[in-house]
Amino acid sequence: MNTSSDAEIYFPERSRASRPMPLRSTASYRGTIVDRARNRAFNYESHLERDFLYVTLVSRDVADVHEQPPAVYYKDRSGRQKKHTFDALLLLRDGRRVAVALKPSGRVARSGIQSTLELIRAQVGPNFADLYVLRTEQHAHPDDAADARLVLRARGFVDPMADRIAMELAAKLDGWCRLGDLARAIGAGGSGFNAAVRLIGSGVLIVKDQTRISADCLVRIRPN
Repeated sequence: MNTSSDAEIYFPERSRASRPMPLRSTASYRGTIVDRARNRAFNYESHLERDFLYVTLVSRDVADVHEQPPAVYYKDRSGRQKKHTFDALLLLRDGRRVAVALKPSGRVARSGIQSTLELIRAQVGPNFADLYVLRTEQHAHPDDAADARLVLRARGFVDPMADRIAMELAAKLDGWCRLGDLARAIGAGGSGFNAAVRLIGSGVLIVKDQTRISADCLVRIRPN
């Protein structure tokens, strides 16, 4: 059957995770994030992985994210071969690669992850990544994850006209302005709010006192 439509339908690229998500598990929190700017899906298996992905996907320092990249092989302290799958491999815009291990802070000591990272850093080193880091829930505030989720969502509803008006109005701002007021000036409905949020995500606008993004937060154009 042939169908036609004025609007093209885009299907995101599947997750590149090397480890398939378990179909049934009582110990994990599973899901998928679709980044429409990258037109790709990203899998996560915990709240920590989800929030890390949200923050990382909107970071202006990160060029690409490979969640759960292929495992690396190393020898433990007794000489036995082991393998480890990092939770993410980041490609930064300056060209560096960062291998990230994510652990809840309460599980860091008993997991032995610090020792594992030391061994991989020494044995594998730059063949896989330039930096090897451990991150816990203490490295990201819940508001940062919520803001990142909002930015990611706004990037999925791109409106070139709203973006043009938003940039013109932002350039004329003299001091702080309520985000809700700016959004209404850009356009009715959600298009104005999403356009303003995209300006925050791109760094054109800054939020006063780094408060959580909302219609009531104060924004201004980033000083030169």
